Amino acid sequence: MNEIMIKLFEQYSFNKIWEENNRMFYVNEDKNVVSYFILNFIDCSNIPEDEDFMRKELGKLEEEYVDGENDRKGIKYSIIDSFENKQEMSQIDKNTSAIYLVKFSEVNMLAKYRNLIYSIEESPNYFKRYILPYTEKQVIGLNNVLSDYKDKNIVEILTDLADEEENYYSLMNEKNSNSVYELVIRLFSKVPFLQYKFKAKSNDISLEKMVDDALDNGLEKYDEAIREKKIAVEEFISLVIDDITEKEINKIISKLLEEAE
Repeated sequence: MNEIMIKLFEQYSFNKIWEENNRMFYVNEDKNVVSYFILNFIDCSNIPEDEDFMRKELGKLEEEYVDGENDRKGIKYSIIDSFENKQEMSQIDKNTSAIYLVKFSEVNMLAKYRNLIYSIEESPNYFKRYILPYTEKQVIGLNNVLSDYKDKNIVEILTDLADEEENYYSLMNEKNSNSVYELVIRLFSKVPFLQYKFKAKSNDISLEKMVDDALDNGLEKYDEAIREKKIAVEEFISLVIDDITEKEINKIISKLLEEAE
């Protein structure tokens, strides 16, 4: 993930001026753009599934940013000492954002710690925060794509990946988790300067496609059988008007599905 982020920041003309303990500090080389970023890489792939432990891991950057016992110690002042132009130091407090790159073993860990992640992002102390969770599988997949298109820059490749409509619709229906596409979407949502224009929009989905995506395998066969007129629609209408139990309805539907195959 480090290499992917380094490529992104270089593409948008950010210079790395400080690095220590899986943290990097970037400054935009355009002197007319006051924008600073801390990249905070956290490996949570082998930690116990414990919310207190996770809170401690995510809270380390804030704790170490300023040493409360000494006004001139902490990460903030190590970064300040890296500035060539000391006049820029006064702008660091209101113009710094932190991107937390959190590596999980499984994508479902995100749901488990969702509330904790939101609470970290919403903290008002020191800098804006963006938490970007990912898995090793997603990073390997994205690096493979990047290596296949060396004639394009990383932003062009990410944009092309984001514009794949089938993946977009699948992700909307929670059928594309732990994929390269999901990581790409997270990059666009959590890296503030990364710009995109999606071709796919939710209101472009046809009603037929929405129905297909929502159906499980059994109902999909049921729907297909009706559309191909393998089962008389009148038989299903009669189920509504007859005084019949749900168990009997399921039995009839199962029998009709068997006949339709």
